[in-house]
Amino acid sequence: MKNTITRSFELQDYRIEGTELSGFWADLTSKEELIVEVNYIPEKEKVFSPAEIEKLVLEIHNKCGSFEVQLPENIKCEVTFKNIREDVYKTSQPDFELKPKELEELQVAYRFYVEYYI
Repeated sequence: MKNTITRSFELQDYRIEGTELSGFWADLTSKEELIVEVNYIPEKEKVFSPAEIEKLVLEIHNKCGSFEVQLPENIKCEVTFKNIREDVYKTSQPDFELKPKELEELQVAYRFYVEYYI
């Protein structure tokens, strides 16, 4: 059915080159909403530089968009960068900007939800 979340992606689908996952939780809050929280840490360094955070944000943006392409058209993906700003990024939002800072860990919440009913 297109009005329910029937599957998630695999752990490996959330991986980003140059990072390790330090936390991963999935919470199916209802049949119409799934929240996947992922914590990324640097693979080799102790902290992400602001430039690395900018690159990660872009990769996560692209990842969320690629997830949407694989789902029915009424199921959307949005991302919250939890320890940068609590603003929500939607894949249809072209002007999303962050002011990155040095971080030991990037905390991200992917939210998959039914946008409208078919």
